[in-house]
Amino acid sequence: MSCYLCRDKPRLYWGTGYFCADCKRLQDAISIYGDRVFEVVEEVLFRTEDKQEHKIKSELKKEIKSKEKQLEDDKQTKL
Repeated sequence: MSCYLCRDKPRLYWGTGYFCADCKRLQDAISIYGDRVFEVVEEVLFRTEDKQEHKIKSELKKEIKSKEKQLEDDKQTKL
């Protein structure tokens, strides 16, 4: 029997459904990050390859700036 999601690889029972290991990781990411997973898929993967590359770099820059700001804010709070 195959995975319920990809319908390609052999499935295993994980307590929450029958998925292959890769699709189980995707399910775990959705449980942790919620709608953010769908936003990333729509914004990054539903593009041409060159636009994907540009979007990945752009999103990474945003995430890095956000983390840097959070670290700076945390640093200021401790002082």
